[in-house]
Amino acid sequence: MSGIDDTLSLAGAQAGGGPAVHSDVAYTLVSQEAISRRVAELAREIAVCYQGREITILAVLTGSLVFLADLMRYLSMPLQVGVVSVSSYRSGATRPLDVRFTIPLTDDLTGRDVLILDDILDSGQTLTALCALLDEQAAASVRTCVLLRKDRPDLPQRMSVDFVGFDMPDEFVVGYGLDYDNRYRNLPDICVLKCHAARSAGRPGEHA
Repeated sequence: MSGIDDTLSLAGAQAGGGPAVHSDVAYTLVSQEAISRRVAELAREIAVCYQGREITILAVLTGSLVFLADLMRYLSMPLQVGVVSVSSYRSGATRPLDVRFTIPLTDDLTGRDVLILDDILDSGQTLTALCALLDEQAAASVRTCVLLRKDRPDLPQRMSVDFVGFDMPDEFVVGYGLDYDNRYRNLPDICVLKCHAARSAGRPGEHA
C-alpha cells in the first residue's frame, strides 16, 4: 500500500501555499510529519516481506541519503548498506536523460537479497539499469523501494516497484534529499519551487 492518501490529504496546504520554509518554495507537497509516518510504515512492510533475513540496501546517491538514514533506523533485521551513484538529471534538468554510473557498484552482491532504494520513480531508467546490473551479478533477489512515484501516463510500460512511499503528480520536487541543481536537499518537507510551479500552471494536479 502506498501513501497516496497522505499525499492527497495535503491538497489543502498545497493549494493554499502553506508556510514557506524557504523563499524559493511555492508550496509543500508532502509534509515532514507525513514523511516520517510513511517511512515507519514502509519499514514494517519491508520487514514482513523479508521475514528477518539479512538484506543489502543499495542506495542511489545522492537523493536517497536522507530516506536511507531514516528508514534504516526503523529496520531491526540484519542488513548491509551499499551505495551507487547514477546520473540521469544533468545540471538544471527537470527530466531524466541517459543513465550513466558516476560511482560504480563495487560490492559483490552475488547471492544476496538486495533492496534498491531510490528517491523517486520518474522514467524508471535508473532502476531498470540497476536491476539489470544486479541480474548480471546473480543476486538472490532484487526488490525496489522508492520514496516517490510520479504519475507518468505517457510511460505506460514503465517498470513497477515493490515498495512506494507516496504517489505524486508529475511535478518537479525538492527537499528531503531531493535537489534542483544540487540545492534544497536540506528542506525537511517535499516541496515545489516557485519557478517550477509557474511552469506547470494549468496542468492537471498542479498548482501555480
